[in-house]
Amino acid sequence: MVRHHKFTHTHIEHHKDGSHTIHHVHMEGPEHDVKGAAADHDSMMDHMMDHTSAPNPGEAEANAGDHGAPAAMASAAGMPAAPAMGA
Repeated sequence: MVRHHKFTHTHIEHHKDGSHTIHHVHMEGPEHDVKGAAADHDSMMDHMMDHTSAPNPGEAEANAGDHGAPAAMASAAGMPAAPAMGA
């Protein structure tokens, strides 16, 4: 198994309001741990994927706004705006 991160395990606290506290434990010591909060289950899963797996082909570009969708459609879908020309 190829590991794309140096976390040994993850702790997740599930709260009554539907939010989550996430703690990724790093193999190089606690100063490298990553802790975060997520407002809901979908955000918690996004956090897990962002910190423990490599992006899918084209995912990093799409997250940077290089998705090819027209600005109005991207905005309506909650997608990031394309970078400004020459930026």
